[in-house]
Amino acid sequence: MRHRALQLRAAALTLAVVAGGCTSSDGDADGTTPGSADAVSSAETPDGDASSTATEPPPSDEPAATSADAPAESQPAPTTTLLPSPGADLPTQAPGDTVPVTTVAGPLPDLDVRLLELGTYDRPVDATTDEGDRRLFVVQQGGTIVAADDESDAVVFDISTVDATTFTAAESEQGLLGLAFHPEADLAYVNFTNGDGNTVVAEFAFDPVSYEFEPASFREVLTVEQPFANHNGGDLEFGPDGLLYISFGDGGAADDPMRTALNLSTRLGKLLRIDPTATDDASFTVPTDNPFVGTDGADPTIWALGLRNPWRFSFDAVTGDLWIADVGQGQFEEIDLATATDGRDAGKGMSFGWSAFEANEPFNDDQDPAGHVAPVAAYSHEGGNCSVSGGVVARDSSYSNLNGWYVYGDFCSGQLWALDTTSVSVGPDGPTGTPRIVEIGTVPALASVATGPFGDIYAISNGGQLYRLAQN
Repeated sequence: MRHRALQLRAAALTLAVVAGGCTSSDGDADGTTPGSADAVSSAETPDGDASSTATEPPPSDEPAATSADAPAESQPAPTTTLLPSPGADLPTQAPGDTVPVTTVAGPLPDLDVRLLELGTYDRPVDATTDEGDRRLFVVQQGGTIVAADDESDAVVFDISTVDATTFTAAESEQGLLGLAFHPEADLAYVNFTNGDGNTVVAEFAFDPVSYEFEPASFREVLTVEQPFANHNGGDLEFGPDGLLYISFGDGGAADDPMRTALNLSTRLGKLLRIDPTATDDASFTVPTDNPFVGTDGADPTIWALGLRNPWRFSFDAVTGDLWIADVGQGQFEEIDLATATDGRDAGKGMSFGWSAFEANEPFNDDQDPAGHVAPVAAYSHEGGNCSVSGGVVARDSSYSNLNGWYVYGDFCSGQLWALDTTSVSVGPDGPTGTPRIVEIGTVPALASVATGPFGDIYAISNGGQLYRLAQN
């Protein structure tokens, strides 16, 4: 597994440090954002979605590797004694997969940021990375994925080459919408709308060197029927627990007409959590610690509810906190925060209130608002705003003052903002603190904000432009 290989390399590095005696190391207006193949097996879920589910226990934490885990060729001969130099400050164990960036007490340093335009793409909607690869993978709404770096752009996926499925013409909020790479296998997951307008999450194998997807490896993980063309959600993220989280809007139209967002029998208006890998009899499995497993009438894949159109969400790489940019109705846009416990379980079982509330304002009075968590930040549609586009917390940016800021913006006005994450928090009684927000610049038709392979922050325009945030 890829993470295990990284741990082993880290363990070998620890041996080298001991041997050398080193003492230190360097180094829409209404939310306007932009027949499927057979699954491995299928079962009827509460909302009638064709998918296959099984229930599995959550993955256990794999212990961090130590020098004893290193490959045999890295071990010294039995007669060799390795001693550090006197006073050496050595690690007590090998590092894990990542070395966390230290958080600091707020307020964070002031920002002085500019936008560097790097290139132009065909209706990009998002971008992501894969651990160990130095490229940025740009998701284009028309059905292609481009691997980009300073030297070249290479198309690694084209949905038109996949014979096993159909694809909706990319327009409005339909098309190819999301991408996530499996943390331990050479598998990629994409989120798109098929020829019937329904959401499909599919798995592909890819070449570990070129990253070209293998069209014949297409496997449908799940499909969710969409009653309208908008509010499809579309984001995919592997969380700190190694499981796949998938965002779904409330089904579309306006005003939550089918009252789906707070209804536990449907996946619409929810954040789902699954293990997407197939078993002998299921196309995915449901972790047994999902909050609504065993609840009568509830879809067990649901992790969180009360969402209108969570177009983009992300996990803080250091804290594990969950940040959701949820597109509003006619008046307000909102940023939701769910804090993690020991780096995990952010958002478990939480309701974010739609459609009993739009941001902080009551909305549908026939919906129960009990227990919902209010947003940590919200803004109105004044000044041309209409649809929030999230959003990531910077943690390893080359511009150090940006670290700790949550960067997001608005699709219609193009305004790009940063929120000081130390200025807000969420506790048992809901959000506390006054959000400290600063303007960064303008990105027309802002579709997404993403983290690059080296920790820098990118802003993506659905009009085609890709920008990187840099220090003035």
